Amino acid sequence: MVRIISLSPTFAVAPQLTADDFAAVAAQGFKSVLCNRPDGEHPDQLSTAECAKLAADAGLAFKALPLVMAMVLEPDTSAKTRAAVDALPAPVLAFCRSGTRSAMAWAATACQTEPVETVIASLKAADFEIPGLADELRARAATA
Repeated sequence: MVRIISLSPTFAVAPQLTADDFAAVAAQGFKSVLCNRPDGEHPDQLSTAECAKLAADAGLAFKALPLVMAMVLEPDTSAKTRAAVDALPAPVLAFCRSGTRSAMAWAATACQTEPVETVIASLKAADFEIPGLADELRARAATA
């Protein structure tokens, strides 16, 4: 079973899911899966279409929101993530290669409704110490 890291009561992240993980994710009470990994990033990963089918077979809602592999947030990441999460029943499990991109996207979105320092503390508690992210989140909040 894949390692699931809770970031809030309604959102968690994980590294790449395998075919066997979808039923286990549903059994843990998740209602939706959000795929943040672009197709073809690695030859061994499941395709978006395969993930969608496996999610449906497990009774999970599914949405793909591929994020490019970068340690900086694209300007529209929070808006796209918010729209995806709002369209899915909670709790949501988001995944990418390692879980880091999904955690970054969650952080950008969470800062819209929670204090930046609370979001940063949640990331740190989940062992996501992403260089420069805290400064970027603070800068975004200062200009919002």
